[in-house]
Amino acid sequence: MAKITIEEFMKLSTKEKCKRHRDLSDADKLLARMTDQALGDTNIIGTFEMTEEDKKDLEKMEKEMDNHIAKLKEMRKENEK
Repeated sequence: MAKITIEEFMKLSTKEKCKRHRDLSDADKLLARMTDQALGDTNIIGTFEMTEEDKKDLEKMEKEMDNHIAKLKEMRKENEK
């Protein structure tokens, strides 16, 4: 199959993502894995109650991840020039 961008990939169903994962660039594969985990698309065993401190920590990690993703995208754009 043809290559696919991370933006196109994120719009796919979970089943289609499994099929098309190999069509991503290496950098986009990493972004896809990080994003799936952040969105909760992974299989989770067990649950627990989050404390307010846990929620704050999670929000901080999500912001940091968003910053990292933005930096990776910018680096990819720079490399394409």
